[in-house]
Amino acid sequence: MAWHRRDDFDNPAWPGMVDIFAFSLALFMIFWFAGNFPAKLENLEKNNQDILARLKVLDAKNIHLTTDNRALSAQLQSLNQNNQNLLDQINSLQQKNRDLDAQNNSLAAGTVALTTKIAHLDEENILLRDIGRQDWEKLFKVVQEKFAGLPVKIIPNQHDKEIEIQGNPKITFETMKYDLGAGDQNLLESTAAILYNLRQSNKFYLTINGTADPREFERDLLPRNNSELSALRAATVATVLENAAPGLGQHLRILGLGSKGTTKTNVKENLNTTYRQYRTVSLVLKIDIGSLLTDGRRSQN
Repeated sequence: MAWHRRDDFDNPAWPGMVDIFAFSLALFMIFWFAGNFPAKLENLEKNNQDILARLKVLDAKNIHLTTDNRALSAQLQSLNQNNQNLLDQINSLQQKNRDLDAQNNSLAAGTVALTTKIAHLDEENILLRDIGRQDWEKLFKVVQEKFAGLPVKIIPNQHDKEIEIQGNPKITFETMKYDLGAGDQNLLESTAAILYNLRQSNKFYLTINGTADPREFERDLLPRNNSELSALRAATVATVLENAAPGLGQHLRILGLGSKGTTKTNVKENLNTTYRQYRTVSLVLKIDIGSLLTDGRRSQN
């Protein structure tokens, strides 16, 4: 078998062909790139423009985002300030609540103290009622006995510890007058002596109540109205009592009650006669609690 050398199969033209092929391939690539370059350049330009447009949009969005961020920051700062204000208000309300609690506690303590004082006053009122009750009962019995023979009417008022004495019939006055008739004056003089003797051993004062009928009037001369007229009638009785029993005047109280009764219309009888019952005076004996308390304190001392 014969061996052949490698050189026996080599073509001497092969290196040149390779170079020609490589050159042709390179030339083809150059032509291909040269043919596609404008389109690619145009695509690149378009892509560049798209990128620039997107960048502008992004810049605009960035500006909006920056503005929104600043607005949000301002809102956040405002919310923080509002929160601080709310906290301050809450602290203020809590302090006010503490103050109100302190006031309520103080009021509660004051209420307890006031309740205690009221209880003491109630006890004192009960004691005051009891202080004058026996004196009033004793005086009422004696008044009934002493005035048994006189034309008077005795009206008891245990609640107020008073005893009213009225003439029977009533002591009355003429219209617009305040002077007494002879019979009424004699009755009052007899009454004065009895009251003076009773006052020596009983603690009371005497109120003289004068009244006028319901027909009102006003004028410049005395009496100028029904209040003054009723007071003058009471003062006339007080003068008679004091003159009949000197020393009794210091225990007298004069009170003009003014108009009494209701105005009548379509009355056939004489109005002076109809209204006469309201032109009167009455005597009211009232237990002197102040004197009883003073005497009680002196006896305790």
